[in-house]
Amino acid sequence: MPPRKARACIRLVRVANSLMVGLAVIVGLVIVLGRNVASLGVGRLTLAYMTGFFISGASMVLNDIADIEIDRVNAPDRPLASGAITTREAWACHFILAFLGLASSAPLGLWPLIVALTGWLLGVAYDLWGKRSGFPGNIMVALATSLPFPYALAVAGVVERRILVYWAMVFLTVLGREIVKDIADIEGDREAGVRSLPIVWGAKRSAIVAAMFYLAAVALSPLPLIWGDVNPLAYTPLVIVVDVILVWESIGIVLDPSRERALKSKKRVLLGMLIGLIAFLIAGLVGR
Repeated sequence: MPPRKARACIRLVRVANSLMVGLAVIVGLVIVLGRNVASLGVGRLTLAYMTGFFISGASMVLNDIADIEIDRVNAPDRPLASGAITTREAWACHFILAFLGLASSAPLGLWPLIVALTGWLLGVAYDLWGKRSGFPGNIMVALATSLPFPYALAVAGVVERRILVYWAMVFLTVLGREIVKDIADIEGDREAGVRSLPIVWGAKRSAIVAAMFYLAAVALSPLPLIWGDVNPLAYTPLVIVVDVILVWESIGIVLDPSRERALKSKKRVLLGMLIGLIAFLIAGLVGR
């Protein structure tokens, strides 16, 4: 593939998002195993990270393939919408990334491979059907995005209740963020026949629903502290930052459910999610 096309494919991957999915897998393993995560070895940890990165990247590429007409309205600078890469070339990128993700997971065992395959199929189902279904599609994205946590459980082969709380927090936050993204995409989604919540219910009601999911995630955040599953000094400071971001964005999007506000809000919440992953990572490494 020529360098120009390769750069376009990399842009389709949304590297920052895919890097964070890979990080989420490692964080999940640290949560489950603590400092014993080193017992997995660099090789298995690398394969686990690569699985998250490549499966996420494949989903991101397919998302642009499915959304090419929407992006011509909402984001005409995207590689496919701008013509920097053809649809056929993008499909090739998708299948290469999916193969790399599943191949990375295969040496880790049957259950990790099944979870990885589930993640890929969820992404395919969303991009080819779920996107236009509205809220069911939002749920599919939240499930796929939070899948690194059950994937970590499959790799580690043990269950840790903290990770179930973190899984729920990430799921709820992503679900709220997807609704906010739909507020930003109303114009293009309406032309494409997408039955998103903002189109069916209006931006204001949808903003309230998104805020409810954000606040539900905030409400879950004290549970690891209450249960005594984390070191308070390691867990609390960064989680408070995340909670403040989510509360602030909940208030902001309800008061101003405009496209401009939604575009800014989804970026801030993504930053909050990254900070949350770092908090989970530190808490896992420090222990109780």
